[in-house]
Amino acid sequence: LGKNPGDVWDIPNVKSNHVEKTEHPCQFPTELTDRLVLSMTNPGDWVFDPFLGTGTTIASAVRHGRRGAGAEILGRYVAIARERVASAMEGTLRVRPMGRPKYDPLAAGNSLTKAPWEAHENPEEKQLRLMQNRARYNHENR
Repeated sequence: LGKNPGDVWDIPNVKSNHVEKTEHPCQFPTELTDRLVLSMTNPGDWVFDPFLGTGTTIASAVRHGRRGAGAEILGRYVAIARERVASAMEGTLRVRPMGRPKYDPLAAGNSLTKAPWEAHENPEEKQLRLMQNRARYNHENR
C-alpha cells in the first residue's frame, strides 16, 4: 500500500458476524487501521493509540513491522488487546483480507433477496415488473 488508495474507502463495519468481532461495541476493522498504519508510518516507527480499545491499531502496527503502544482505562479491553496483539505477533490474528469486496445481499442474488438472474436488472424495469406483479396479485385475490 504505502499511499492512500483514494478519497473513499469502502470498508465494512465490524458487526456481530464479522471475523474480527470482540465484545467492544464500536470496534474498528483492521482494514481501516492497516491502511492508516501503512500510509502514515514506515517500518520500525512507533504507533500510539490513546484510546486502545481492543488493540486493533496496535495489532495492525505489529503486523506491518511497526512498534506500538496504547492506553485504555477498561481492564477487560486491555486483556483483549493483549491477546490480539500477541496473536498479531504470532501471525495468527483473524482478520478480514484488505481490499476484499463487501458482501452485498442485493447483488449476491441469494434466495432471500432475489433470483440470481436478476442480479443486474435495470432498476426501472424491476420497478415496472414489481408493479405488474402487484396488480396481477391484487386482481387474482379479489
